[in-house]
Amino acid sequence: MDETQTGQHAIDFYRHQYDELGARLLRARHELRAARRDAARQRLIARIVQRLYALAGEETTDERVDQSLGEHLVALLVEILQIDCAALLAQTPAGALVVEHALGLETSFRLSPSAPVPEQPSTRLTAPRVPEMSEALRAQGLQHWLWAAHGGKVLLLAHRRQQPLEMPLTFENGDQAIAEAILGFYLALIEQRQAAQALENARIDYRILFESAQDAFLVIDGHSARLLDANLQAQHLVGADFAELQQRALIYWLDDPDLIAWRRRWRRALAGRAEQVECRLRSATGQPFWVEMSLVRIGPAKRGRLLLIGRDISKRKEAEERLRHYAFRDELTQLPNRAFMYRRLEAAIQRQHQEPGYRFALFFLDLDRFKTINESLGHSLGDRLLVTIGQRLSACLEAGDHIARLGGDEFLILSDQITGADAAEVLAQRMEQALRTPCTVNGQEIFTSASIGIVLANRRYQQPEAMLRDADIAMYQAKRREGRERRYALFDPAMHARALADMELERDLRRALERDEFVLNYQPIVQLDSGRIKGFEALVRWRHPEHGLVPPDRFIPLAEETLLILDLSRFILGEACHQAVVWAEACADPPVVSVNLSGRQFISQQIADEIGDLTAQHGCPSSLINLEITESAILTDKEMALAGMQALHAQGFKLSMDDFGTGYSSLSYLHQFPFDYIKIDRSFVNRITEDARTEAIVAAIVRLAETLEKQIIAEGIETPEQLATLQRLGCGGGQGYLFSRPVDAASAMRLFQDLPWRALFTQPGRGLAADAALGGEAGDG
Repeated sequence: MDETQTGQHAIDFYRHQYDELGARLLRARHELRAARRDAARQRLIARIVQRLYALAGEETTDERVDQSLGEHLVALLVEILQIDCAALLAQTPAGALVVEHALGLETSFRLSPSAPVPEQPSTRLTAPRVPEMSEALRAQGLQHWLWAAHGGKVLLLAHRRQQPLEMPLTFENGDQAIAEAILGFYLALIEQRQAAQALENARIDYRILFESAQDAFLVIDGHSARLLDANLQAQHLVGADFAELQQRALIYWLDDPDLIAWRRRWRRALAGRAEQVECRLRSATGQPFWVEMSLVRIGPAKRGRLLLIGRDISKRKEAEERLRHYAFRDELTQLPNRAFMYRRLEAAIQRQHQEPGYRFALFFLDLDRFKTINESLGHSLGDRLLVTIGQRLSACLEAGDHIARLGGDEFLILSDQITGADAAEVLAQRMEQALRTPCTVNGQEIFTSASIGIVLANRRYQQPEAMLRDADIAMYQAKRREGRERRYALFDPAMHARALADMELERDLRRALERDEFVLNYQPIVQLDSGRIKGFEALVRWRHPEHGLVPPDRFIPLAEETLLILDLSRFILGEACHQAVVWAEACADPPVVSVNLSGRQFISQQIADEIGDLTAQHGCPSSLINLEITESAILTDKEMALAGMQALHAQGFKLSMDDFGTGYSSLSYLHQFPFDYIKIDRSFVNRITEDARTEAIVAAIVRLAETLEKQIIAEGIETPEQLATLQRLGCGGGQGYLFSRPVDAASAMRLFQDLPWRALFTQPGRGLAADAALGGEAGDG
């Protein structure tokens, strides 16, 4: 190679090296420039962040903090970046962009892009991804712009003119980092301040709730039991300020501390199980009071915080004590009530099962005729009488005995001083004696007595109900006894069997009328001087499908108690009217049918109308019916009874006073009430031949009847001697087994025609005398 070629190669080599070096220098210069631009951007970002952070620190926790920071941000951007427009846009739920804060952009600016704003860099130098934004920004007079989008927020930076190169923001692609960094910091700052604001609000709300709570709140370190905080209500509760509360241990305020129990509650509360207890505290002055306390753990277990909530419940405790008192106390007599006695009886039964040698007895006491006292003297006086009786009964008892008022005129006595039946009777007699002395109430002297049922406890009793039931049964057995002495009865199982039988009988009695199980028998009423039949007494009989013939004294009292007697009486009267009509059609001189009326029927003011309507339904003349009424039937309401009897008498019914001599036998009744007949009770007739005094009483009754122009009929004549004595005394009529037992209607008609006892009447002409004695009216036989 010649020198020329060699030199050319050298020139080319150095030229190439020079070009490569120049290129490297250009790249280095470009990289340096880019580094300077990046550093400048970082300085801008740092400057804006520092200023914005400082402004945020100066702001209070006012609710307008977000508004002020946004305004500060756009102002800082315009100032530091030396741009014409800075705006914060927010995306609405519908997707539109609206202005939140802006400088250099109308606040009414609104953009509804067809596509979501991308969270990617976008500048005027690149193809815009949202064409509508470019058109809208040009419409605002903007020439250069860039934005950053994040979380529904858009930061827009823009300029209206061609800016010189020395301006901080040249709207190059790299400047996108400024917008993105500033927007990210702003959103983080807003979020931080919102969190701080929420925390502050929560703290304020907590304090407000803590201090305004109606309950006492104490915050305690669960590990050391040190008091950390207490509201004003807690300080008022014990009458001590916070410093005094902190100085004294919590256990100090407990009135009667059970340290073991409280340690258990403390551990359970720290484990996360809320504890609640009612206890007594002492105030700072030493005054005890009741509180309801709750222990609740606050936060995680390792933190060991407990919240003690206290509430004064002293008034509630007082109210509960009053309720407890009235729940087991009779308000009138201030004696224990049924609920109290039930508990005592339950405890006594349980003790007897545990201690075989333990004995006790239950006494069920019911006052006699207390209803009459109430109705005649008034309920107020009756209440005072109950108080006096309760005091007298209490005075009869020994220490350890219990008395309770069940209600009304009923009392229960439980005595564990009873070792047997004799001791029980002694106590019953003592109570009878205490009640025998008249009580003076408001100057009114009142005599009273009681019926007492006694149950001796034994191991067969498992529940109080059984003992109460048996004592009640024994009391009713005592009430049935005649006389005023020994009105007490000791229960035996036969009484219970009788009570069950009565219950079954009542059930069957309610169905007997529907099943036509009742029939009427008729007992003749005979003229004692001639032997002829004056009439018949209609007597009801119950032919039970299983038990056969049930005697009247077995079911009539039960019918009275259950008011079934009203339906039964209507049935008897209806059947009697029907039979009277049959006999009237068959006989020229028909017999009169006597029907017993119940005292229950006189509780109705319409008794005369009801009986009149019933006889009219059967076409029975009132002259064929004689209505028999006992003294006891007119005692309940004498005025109503008198009005009813007068109305019946005015309709033509005959009236008889039945069982005369067994009640009060007040002579005023004979004069005041319109009786036509007086029926001497069988108890007098039974003794008339054996007791001269009884004969004298019957003679006096006969003379009294003659004076008052009443007719006499003797009941229960069973022997010829009784008949002869009654004839000698001038008694006009009589009935009894001497003549006939009650018989059915057909047999009664044969008796009416045949008079099988004719041989007892041998003196001629007595029939006419008897007719005159019994009234001698048409239709009498």
